[in-house]
This record gives sequence, structure tokens and C-alpha cells, in this order.
Amino acid sequence: MRRAVPLLLLLVAALAAGCSVPGQDSATTSTVEAPPEATAAAPSLTPGTDGCDHQKPPNAGEQKPTYTEVPPDPLVPPTATWTVTMVTSCGPIVMTLDPTTGGSATSSFAALVRSGFYDGLTFHRVVPGFVVQGGDPAGTGAGGPGYTVDTAPPSDYRYKNGDVAMAKAGNEPAGAAGSQFFIVSTESGGAMLEPLYAVVGHATDATSAETLRKIDKLGVADGPPVEPVYIWTARLAETK
Repeated sequence: MRRAVPLLLLLVAALAAGCSVPGQDSATTSTVEAPPEATAAAPSLTPGTDGCDHQKPPNAGEQKPTYTEVPPDPLVPPTATWTVTMVTSCGPIVMTLDPTTGGSATSSFAALVRSGFYDGLTFHRVVPGFVVQGGDPAGTGAGGPGYTVDTAPPSDYRYKNGDVAMAKAGNEPAGAAGSQFFIVSTESGGAMLEPLYAVVGHATDATSAETLRKIDKLGVADGPPVEPVYIWTARLAETK
């Protein structure tokens, strides 16, 4: 389909790989009921010397559905606060969704999470000090869900550490979004991005920052991490 985010600069090895973001207050959440294909729970992962457990999930490599449009029940009402919690090989990442900025791209991302689409996929691309990228069912940077939506970010948007945005090919319009997403891993990395990528959320709590640090350390130049990093589960919840 496409190699996502080809416009991201390659000269990022010299950027600091550290990640510093503010914490997040605790809140009560109710998890949206997952469909039958998304009910597998993550096991009790055992971190290795790099802080990650690289064992393969039982559903890794399974064929994902190809959609012609956004999966059912895509809407995320902007009047509520929604989060996506991804349990990864290196720990949890909690994304507070941003339907105001992300519009249809945020709704599509939430719908794919709700369908179980991301379970068992990988972070196939890690650029140290810049971004970690995942969500490709092909695992190569060329795959997607079978459709795209478009929500261009504000023309003056400045990406920040922890921003979650949708990857796109260079020949696609600003804001084009399939299933591939990236998370900005440093403030300096965000400063290198032009406002071309739909912003769907923000991972700003301390635990997510630590997980991103672990994944970032596995990056070599611009390509796959030195050890596989899996998304065991991704779950959508409404914060009360």
C-alpha cells in the first residue's frame, strides 16, 4: 500500500533519546466492551535486561480484516474523555484521545482499537530520539486497514513529545490516516515535523513516557527495532 511517513527526516540519530513529560492524575474509567476477536488478555510479561519482554503474542501474524470504510461505531463524542491503553512488550502506553483536533482520524483510530485491529501488531519502525511507529498489519510499513480518512491538523500545529499522530505516504494529502500511527518520543523530534499528520491523541503520563524510553532505546537509525516490540492489546475506555 505505502511506506508510511517517508517525509520524516533521517538525520535524527544525534537527537537526545530522553523523554520527559508531565504526569497524569488518576481517574476512573469504564472499558468499552471488546468484540469477541479482541478479548485475549495480555499475559504477565516478564521484563528482560532492556525492560521489555519480547515474546510473541499468540495472535501475532494473524490475518487482519480489510475494511472498505471505518469499522462500525466509530464515533468518539468530544464531550467525553476517551483513552486508549496499549499493553506493549515494553509496558503500557495510555493515549488520551483528541477528537477536537483529530476529527474523523481520531474516530477511525478509536474504531480500529474497538475492533481489536491492533492486537498482536508491532512497532515496526523506531527512529531514536524522534518517533516510534506501529499499527501496520503487514509489519513492513506498507500496510493498512483498506481505507483512509482525512483530517488535516491546524496549519500552525506544533508536534510535542507524546503526541500520537497518523502516518501517511508523501503523495497523500495532509491528514490522511489509515491504521499506522506514530508517537513523538522527544520534544526535539516533534520540532522536526511539519503539520501534515493527523493528531489523534496524546501520551503524556509518566508510565507511558517510560515505555517510550524503552522502545526508543531499541531503535537503530531508521528502521525496525533490534528486538521485536509487540502490541499485546489495545483497549478503548471512557474516563468518568
